[in-house]
Amino acid sequence: MVVPKFMLSMREKAFAVISSEARNRGVTVQELLRAVIVPEWAKENLQPSTIPNSTMRVTPDQTKPSVSAKQRDSKLAITVGQLRT
Repeated sequence: MVVPKFMLSMREKAFAVISSEARNRGVTVQELLRAVIVPEWAKENLQPSTIPNSTMRVTPDQTKPSVSAKQRDSKLAITVGQLRT
């Protein structure tokens, strides 16, 4: 089985928020990202694909970021804020 992987980078302020939340929960940042943040983001932002994997190709337009850093940081702050309930 092949599991897709990705790399995540974030600004210091966003990392500080996530790090604090992980500490409060008694888990590592990686565990919080894997168990809570990424699944929550995927549930809200990804739609099931109707295109078979064998026909999918990445074009140059798809490699450009679709969300600005400011938008991404604000969405992350909202997601982490929702976790505190």
